[in-house]
Amino acid sequence: MIDSRLQLHWAAQAAAGVGRTILPKQPDDSHTNFSWCHERHGLMQGDGKSGIRVRDLTLLYGDDAYPLAGRTLDDAFRFFEERVGKTLERPGEAAPPDHPVAHGGVFEPVAADLETLANLYAQADIELRRIHTPVRCWPHHFDIATLLELGGGRTIGAGFVPGDAQFPEPYWYVTPYPYPEDRTKTKPLPAGFWNTEPWFGAVLPTSSGANVAEFLDAAVSVLR
Repeated sequence: MIDSRLQLHWAAQAAAGVGRTILPKQPDDSHTNFSWCHERHGLMQGDGKSGIRVRDLTLLYGDDAYPLAGRTLDDAFRFFEERVGKTLERPGEAAPPDHPVAHGGVFEPVAADLETLANLYAQADIELRRIHTPVRCWPHHFDIATLLELGGGRTIGAGFVPGDAQFPEPYWYVTPYPYPEDRTKTKPLPAGFWNTEPWFGAVLPTSSGANVAEFLDAAVSVLR
């Protein structure tokens, strides 16, 4: 799963390059993010044309589709560049964790892993929209999330991560801003656990099999 997830993360950078280059730049980099599109089974940019179908690692631009298996990251960028007529900006410092595809290696994801990730992103969009909208996927961390504004500068972020350096396998999270001064006295959750370092928030691994809606609702309620 980890290797397929990293390949997907890098492939998404080509699609994000369209927003990074073509769309009006926003201070929070939201011009680079994606929304989940259930009709196209993938992550789509704000232009509504460019994106990536997750279940089979296929780039999308309008009605054109470009399967990436057996191809390179340069091929991926070229697919979009030929259609927008511009050289696309690369992720730079916002690049995903290193992987051979970043150095000319070909994409060789495991089909079952991609199917699992596609189903999880689709579920995440549904679960998070029940809490709040908009729901966006950010190409840097590759989480799909929503943000509750509580007033007075307080927020609660809820989302799904397909895995990262701290937790390599997929998980759900709910995190407040600002963090509480004492991170050890938070009420228990019906499932999952409280992560205290380096960030604070509720975590539920997808492998737990626990009820996601119950976890999200409970964590949001506690943090309010």
